[in-house]
Amino acid sequence: MDDITIRIAGANGDGIESAARILAKAIGKNGFHVFGFRSYQSIIRGGSVWFQVRASNKKLYSIGNRIDILVSIDIDGIRNNTEMLDENSVVIYDSKLGNLDKMLNELTKGKRLKSFGIPILDNAIKVGGSIYRNTYIIGLIGKIMGLSPDSIHSTIKEVFAKKPDVIPNNINAADAGYTAESDLRFKIEVNERKGDKYLLTGNDAIAIGAAAAGCKFYAAYPMTPASTILEWFAAHENHGVMYKQPEDEITAINMTIGAASAGVRAMCGTSGGGFSLMVEALGLAGMLEVPIVIIESQRGGPSTGLPTKTEQGDLLFVTHASQGDFPRVVIAPRNIEECFYEMSNAFNIAERYQCPVIVLIDMFLSEHIETINVDPSSIKIDRGLLVDKPKNDFKRYEITESGISPRSIPGTKGLAFVAPSDEHDEYGNLASDVAAGTPEGIEIRKRMHAKRMRKLDTMLKDGAIKMPLVINENADIFMVTFGSATNSCIEAVEILKGKGISAGVISFSYMFPMHTEKVKSLLSGKRLVDVECNYSAQLSKLIKMYAGIEIKDAILKYDGEQITSREISENMYKIINQK
Repeated sequence: MDDITIRIAGANGDGIESAARILAKAIGKNGFHVFGFRSYQSIIRGGSVWFQVRASNKKLYSIGNRIDILVSIDIDGIRNNTEMLDENSVVIYDSKLGNLDKMLNELTKGKRLKSFGIPILDNAIKVGGSIYRNTYIIGLIGKIMGLSPDSIHSTIKEVFAKKPDVIPNNINAADAGYTAESDLRFKIEVNERKGDKYLLTGNDAIAIGAAAAGCKFYAAYPMTPASTILEWFAAHENHGVMYKQPEDEITAINMTIGAASAGVRAMCGTSGGGFSLMVEALGLAGMLEVPIVIIESQRGGPSTGLPTKTEQGDLLFVTHASQGDFPRVVIAPRNIEECFYEMSNAFNIAERYQCPVIVLIDMFLSEHIETINVDPSSIKIDRGLLVDKPKNDFKRYEITESGISPRSIPGTKGLAFVAPSDEHDEYGNLASDVAAGTPEGIEIRKRMHAKRMRKLDTMLKDGAIKMPLVINENADIFMVTFGSATNSCIEAVEILKGKGISAGVISFSYMFPMHTEKVKSLLSGKRLVDVECNYSAQLSKLIKMYAGIEIKDAILKYDGEQITSREISENMYKIINQK
């Protein structure tokens, strides 16, 4: 078989995530491509959670559309996870739960899948205690998949390196699971491994990419799903990035503006609710022309919404946030590799054009894990028009054809300037007090405002803003999408191909500003279906607003779960047949 998908289910606090991450790392050590994702709730203990790991000898784009092996340590793990089971699936559960065959038959509506009750808890207790139940499961699945025991042992040693006392019992528990009697085998042929693979989340890649791009300051108030970016910096102090957890998101962005004004590459991160608090200061960065990067990881809104679920509902918000007009760039990475590489682009654009850059991700992209290849040595740093030599009559906000003015670091001899939040002239002198409404003040406002906005045209002409990715450019029908929904669309292309349908993907990652005429030309004359994870088809609205193209058909998902390739292909098939 080409790939295998394992889901481990239980309750919050049962160690499900830890077990699945150890399993994913061990699978990666055996040469597989890995794609994993967890579903959890905003409580400390209880509820019903799962972590799904998909492995293949080919590049993976999603968590998949089926479960090959479901391992559950409680009843709810069975009840809540039968939708993706089919006749070839295997369900493994703790025999202490009783015989669940009848319940499984009812839940799966008679699907003839295989199920096994194994004394998981009792066997873990024999090794050292119930806490080793999950490590026992890792060994059991490792044997079913044909993983090497050495890869499991070495992964356990890595994960528990700071707790050496628990390593022997965890290895013993894994070995007990590995040697348990089972005739189950899911064998995948592994291709020859080429190069190193990193197993990262999107948030890991964001943090690592920022560090590689020269970020020296990060501020954030913890808010899922962006919280683990702060955790990464806290755990990797040797990368030379100062990190701060202030009292709120307002302080976080203002600290970031201060750090960037002082001359370092600075970034803050949050989710939609926290970004709402940052909006006024976003305008401050626009007026001061300070280069900052903001990470906005979307979750289900409005208000507190769904803190642990995914959505793409903040697109229109971030592209138009704050009062008045000012340049900003919005980048929406599509996968974990792009989370890494787009961080250097974000910082380079911020400094080159002296404006805020918003990196728009979502819970699914932030928290799923994936094996990737990245090259930190390939990162290029461009600090833009940063001057350090004394200059007569220095104008920090000099009016230029490009809209970009020379920038200096405060304290540099001969390059002093005033940085006001009010409208100002080229030197930073206020045009908002006694000058407001006077012929001179009116002229200053017009010229300065136009100067700032010219940066948008400049960055479009420079090629800093990428055009959408086009897959299968000669297709009969195209899915138009952005961000993390892209990968499911890519998989849907192959599913539709199997049904005789020629489908393609047009995926945006640079959301604002938009190459109006080029995008209009790209989309004109094509049969289009909008695919995104929000209620109001926000990408479709953005395209109509700036490119004048109306996309009438849409596949939208807004229940907090990531859209799958099966959902997309089934809805595409319906749309095509309706026509």
